[in-house]
Amino acid sequence: MRWKDVELLSPGLPEGGRRVLLVLGGRAPDTPWLDSFRQEGWELWAVDRGVEACRRAGWLPRLVLGDRDSASPADWDWAVSAGGEERLFCKDKDATDFQLALQELAEIDPRPQVLLTGAFGGRLDHLWSLLHSFLPGTAWTPLGMADQEEGVYLLPGPGKVEVRFGDPIPQAVSLLPLRGDCEGVGISGVRWPLVDTHLALSHPYAVSNRLEGGERGVRAEVRRGTLGVYWCLTGA
Repeated sequence: MRWKDVELLSPGLPEGGRRVLLVLGGRAPDTPWLDSFRQEGWELWAVDRGVEACRRAGWLPRLVLGDRDSASPADWDWAVSAGGEERLFCKDKDATDFQLALQELAEIDPRPQVLLTGAFGGRLDHLWSLLHSFLPGTAWTPLGMADQEEGVYLLPGPGKVEVRFGDPIPQAVSLLPLRGDCEGVGISGVRWPLVDTHLALSHPYAVSNRLEGGERGVRAEVRRGTLGVYWCLTGA
């Protein structure tokens, strides 16, 4: 599987199937990054302000969802008038637009593979809410979150992944224990490798690693837990 210039190789990645790219209202993906997913045949959904990045890229989302509190009216109307399906929510509700989008995803059979973009670069409370809403993945396969600056692949245990980078290579690579502690964690291809390590949610120290000289990728594994394999392309 390829996310623009980042290639992910894992025996746990499903072959084929329905792949949905959900564009949220945080830092917008740039047009070349977004367009690479159109070329790979991903299905596009836009959540509220995420529709603005879709219009800039000239890629019509199959579904546009939200309460229209942050989306440009012109961009929303463009999507609907061009044939995108609309799910308009009430502003007074006990769920976020993203959580309601996940309910729509839960209706898809078979379960889709889902990647989020427009998730970074905003408020901590938004990121915290969407991460913990996304991770359970009982009715979808949560792949991760990414844009042209950052990315995180969600690796469920037991599992392994090799992440290969084009240009630029990451300035930092981190391992994040998510949804509790992670057991049997390993990483190679970096300055500070790990072997069969316990990573506690209360002590997430495996951050700001870097690729070893000459390496263009990393190999990570986890025996138990959900491990976030994170990279930052634009700063240490």
